[in-house]
Amino acid sequence: MTTTVNSDLIIYNDLAQTSYLERRQDNLDVFNASSNGAIVLDNEMIEGDFKKRAFYVLGGTIEHRDVNSVDKVTNKKIGAGEAVGVKAPWKYGPYATTEEAFKRRGRALDEFSSVVGTDVADATLEGFVKYAISAAVAAIGANTDMVVTADIATDGKKTLTKGMRKYGDKFGRISLFVMHSASYFDIVDEAITNKLYEEAGVVVYGGLPGTLGKPVLVTDTAPVDVILGLLPNAIAITESQAPGFRSFDINDEENLSVGYRAEGTVNIDMLGYSWNETTGGANPDLTKIGTADNWKKYAKDNKVTAGVMIKLKAASAGE
Repeated sequence: MTTTVNSDLIIYNDLAQTSYLERRQDNLDVFNASSNGAIVLDNEMIEGDFKKRAFYVLGGTIEHRDVNSVDKVTNKKIGAGEAVGVKAPWKYGPYATTEEAFKRRGRALDEFSSVVGTDVADATLEGFVKYAISAAVAAIGANTDMVVTADIATDGKKTLTKGMRKYGDKFGRISLFVMHSASYFDIVDEAITNKLYEEAGVVVYGGLPGTLGKPVLVTDTAPVDVILGLLPNAIAITESQAPGFRSFDINDEENLSVGYRAEGTVNIDMLGYSWNETTGGANPDLTKIGTADNWKKYAKDNKVTAGVMIKLKAASAGE
């Protein structure tokens, strides 16, 4: 007599991976557009623990030339620098379910693979945003020339312009503000309170919305006392190795079950800042990524670094 056993069932590795890839592509397209190109999520195979790029450092200026002089001139050196991005590994799961749990609900077992495949795509996107914000807060925060302080209650919209001033005539390059929801609502409340004119439900705000026409990434993964003003390509989060997915049989329990887990790796690159191998090492976790000493500025000009940090003197209670 032939009996169907657990090993005869189809384990939907392909379905789980397909659900992941479809959801991931949707997330990437929406996020890259919504962040106005400041935080870029991408896919590229990168070997090794770090991504290193060498570049020349000149920073030359023109000088006065004396047309009546025969003096000798002194040669100037061309310098070199290195931009270093770091690779961070992640894992998801494992999750497990008995076959009975789906059968009793009249569901096919492939639904389990589809559900977890979609969820891992959402979970990784959330995780990548955490990596990006942690890296930005650490790197920019360590560069005191790109940190300002403000208080939304007293500074109002000047909270944002205080940060934009750091870029001088290049202030228009700031393409995205990143802030906690409490800070966002404080800024919007301030704009509403200080409206210039209202009649018959029509409100005039002096031609400027609360965030000065700049898009805002509102996320509670950002520190409540920090606002970031980011340039295009400020942070690149690159899925640098093919993610791994595994559905597996669990045959040593009372009920036949299946499990699922996933793993992958991303590279984190910051505009104008390099990962410090000496202090940060390889394969960092979120804590190390968010440690200021593990990032160092390589750009000579602050105006071509990732962005500016606005430290809020009084964190909002979100009331």
